[in-house]
Amino acid sequence: MTQAFGISLQRRSHLVEQRHVGINDNLPLYKRPLWLSGFLIYTMSNIVQSTCTIGYLPIVILAPIGAIGLVFNAIFAKIVLGDPFTVKTITGTMLIVIGAMLVAGFGVVPEPNHSLQDLIRLYKRPSFIVYFAIIESFTCLGLITTHFIQYKSERSEASGRRLGGIYTRPDLKMWLGISYGVFGANISSQAMLFAKSGLELLILSVFHHDNQFIYPLTWVLVLALVFTAILQLYYLNRGIRLCDTIILVPLNFCSFNVSCLFNGLVYYDQWERLFWWQMVAVLLGIAILIGGVLVISWQPGYMMPASEPEQESTLNTQKHPKHQTKNH
Repeated sequence: MTQAFGISLQRRSHLVEQRHVGINDNLPLYKRPLWLSGFLIYTMSNIVQSTCTIGYLPIVILAPIGAIGLVFNAIFAKIVLGDPFTVKTITGTMLIVIGAMLVAGFGVVPEPNHSLQDLIRLYKRPSFIVYFAIIESFTCLGLITTHFIQYKSERSEASGRRLGGIYTRPDLKMWLGISYGVFGANISSQAMLFAKSGLELLILSVFHHDNQFIYPLTWVLVLALVFTAILQLYYLNRGIRLCDTIILVPLNFCSFNVSCLFNGLVYYDQWERLFWWQMVAVLLGIAILIGGVLVISWQPGYMMPASEPEQESTLNTQKHPKHQTKNH
């Protein structure tokens, strides 16, 4: 619940800033109390949830919690952001919850703890090296392409060619936000892999009196965890700047869980521990979740023109002419 509230506050901060000072002249994020509050709430909640995900709560509890979080995401999208809450929204949210429970519930394979030597052996496996290289290449290429499209669109708008501006094309704006959110989720799944490895080494060091932090590679894992954690927060923030949370958050959730599943399958060599019906359930969950997102996104409220802030301001002025008269 707190994660959904925090991310909604961040989205509202972006909308308020776009409305009052314009896209290219907005204040730095750290100078916005609303965004900073949302960021701190989301980050602290994410740390607690990640800790529980790694090793403290069973999946039968975590899966419903994750799905309930998506329900609160829709609720806060209405309360905090004023997004439309129609029959389609309710139907789409229910589909998202069902899909999320299937993905989170069946997309986990248990794995015992490992020493640093075990982790090194796993990292050196050719199959993991090839997999990791493909994933990293795909992620980097996707992010570079997304950055380039956004850069060209914003430049065309700044130069007066508004036809190609990103903020005059809500469909392009939404898809760029989704791209940032999905690739950010992939980076977040890598952070989870580093966090799980780090926690295993910490458990060995503290409870088994076998200090794993005397090795330089252990600290490399810690630095990789910090770097990927910060990077995924950065791209999630870029995503919610461009796309509504009720659309982005479920796709981010799905991408994260599926990426975690395949990272674990390849890294820990868990293919023999995964049953065919688990994969079928995960694929079905992905299809249902994406279907729910499409039901929500195919509404007029999520495809308004780029001048939405100005139009909304005009509508408010027309609705409250007395305030305008008083100011004069």
